[in-house]
Amino acid sequence: MELLCFSSDSLRLLDPNSLNSCKSLSSLKQTHAVLLKSPEPKPLIPNLIAAYGRFGDLGSAISAFGHYPDDPNAFLFNSLIQSHNLNSLFLTSIHLYIKMLGSNIQPNQYTFPLLFKACSLSSELSGGAQIHGQVVKLGYVRNPFVAVAVMDMYMKSGQSFDAEKVFDGMGEKDGVAWNAMVTGLVQSGRAEEALEVFERMRREGVGVGCVAVASVVAACSQLRVLHQGKWIHAFVVRSGFSADTVISTALLDMYANCGDLGLANQIFGEMHTKDLIAWNCLVSCYAQYGSVENAFKLFIDMQNSKLKPNGSSLSGILPAVARFGSLHHTKSCHCFILRNGLESDEFVITALMDTYAKSGDLSTAHNLFDGMPKKSVVAWSAIISGYGTHGCCNEALSLFDKMLETNIKPNHVTYVGLLSACVHSGFVDKGREYFKRMIYEHGITPQAQHFTCMVDLLSRAGLFDEAMDLINVMPIEPPAEIWGALLGGCKIHQNVELGDTSHPNSCEIYHKIEELLDDIGKLGYVPQIKAVLQNVEEDMKENALKGHSEKLAMAYGLLRTKPGMPIRIMKNLRSCEDCHAFMKYVSKITLREIVVRDTVRFHHIKDGTCRCGDYW
Repeated sequence: MELLCFSSDSLRLLDPNSLNSCKSLSSLKQTHAVLLKSPEPKPLIPNLIAAYGRFGDLGSAISAFGHYPDDPNAFLFNSLIQSHNLNSLFLTSIHLYIKMLGSNIQPNQYTFPLLFKACSLSSELSGGAQIHGQVVKLGYVRNPFVAVAVMDMYMKSGQSFDAEKVFDGMGEKDGVAWNAMVTGLVQSGRAEEALEVFERMRREGVGVGCVAVASVVAACSQLRVLHQGKWIHAFVVRSGFSADTVISTALLDMYANCGDLGLANQIFGEMHTKDLIAWNCLVSCYAQYGSVENAFKLFIDMQNSKLKPNGSSLSGILPAVARFGSLHHTKSCHCFILRNGLESDEFVITALMDTYAKSGDLSTAHNLFDGMPKKSVVAWSAIISGYGTHGCCNEALSLFDKMLETNIKPNHVTYVGLLSACVHSGFVDKGREYFKRMIYEHGITPQAQHFTCMVDLLSRAGLFDEAMDLINVMPIEPPAEIWGALLGGCKIHQNVELGDTSHPNSCEIYHKIEELLDDIGKLGYVPQIKAVLQNVEEDMKENALKGHSEKLAMAYGLLRTKPGMPIRIMKNLRSCEDCHAFMKYVSKITLREIVVRDTVRFHHIKDGTCRCGDYW
């Protein structure tokens, strides 16, 4: 209906729908003009303010607010607060609430969700806590509508335990509250608790929404619990959620993370609607597990399906290209980036730069770095790591100094690159210096990767006592990579006494290895002693094979992970024939997928077969 054609008799027909149906700002202003002639404009002014907010015309919204015929009420303030939220003026929303209180207007249940949203999106955590106190004081704490908004604010602010207190303090919990709790726990990294809450929901017969289902699938993905993920998948099918694109994409991601490429591909094939997120997820899945050719084929199929790849698409495929060092594929990606105008995307160019460096073309990587108008810590860290990988330690350290001169603060990734550079060039003193600077100058707590670099550096230099001292003072349990680094150093320096029993769980680990050897021996495994190069007796050679880092890591992984979970092992030396055979037999008896990365390539082993076809 054209509002300009209204007669005076038709003014009484104005209602909120006429404001909500306006397709443009000009038509809204025409409706506003008609409204001003109405004998009773007052009830529609909150809707008018909200409509102006949707079109981003806050000046007109504030003007309409000021022309309210009587004293303003909570509904009027709510509309103005909502309009500012829609335009990302969250601090102004909070100031409007303060003005509201100063005018002695009491907020209602619709005020508080708007305010908690403003607090979470503006990171005004202290303000959110104060408003929560007012919610308690005014008696709205048991109102499900308000309580869910409080929970959401705390979850998005990283205060999941405070959100849990609000949830536990609610009287009757509706489905919205339960669903919000599951989703919030997953987003806060508390995946195990999210699965427990979901199980409680199921037992109590609470209705589960699409968002919560997608969240529990994401929880299984985070934890990489394939058996639990399959159970949730069965629940999805039984409950009729299979057609939901978000849930299907979450299932695809879960199977990919758990290493089941077959089921991930099956889910993708069964999806009725495949959005860009689903395509990107499967591309990343293939790329992550080393199937670069399939990832590229899928990347081409994506474009043929009329979907335009974005920065996330490139971010998924470039790391795989980097991992395999294919310069041809790197250049193909570079051409695609240029053709599609993605050269201004900092994350894409940083990933491309890293890929060129890992594909052997350090010169092009540096040219890309120089061409970046704004260099973040991510870009600096990538180029430092690139030079370190190429054995150019002095250049890497020089770049680090230039980075500090530009007032860019290094992060833990920067220091992984620096320490790796020292490892590749044998700069022991420099490595010690930067390890201390990381802690005392930049306040970065060393993580497993930093300790691994240092142990690798010291072991390669034959400083085994110092390496062991560092392992012993680690605040975290040493991962398998550290023992691999130590054993690698022992191999270089022919130190056969150390690395074999220094792990605090060495007895348990070696017992597990003996158990595995006994089981796979019954299937036909025979130790390949030709892999031992030392001139010693055959029984000593067999004993030496037991101490190879992959076997130690394999045993440790089986002891510390849940049944059915994939085992991923990274090492800095090439796998020997015996360890490769060992892994194949172990995959068969444990029903586990095993992924081993050595200096040459990835080995994907499942059901006793390796994707490499025993040729590497």
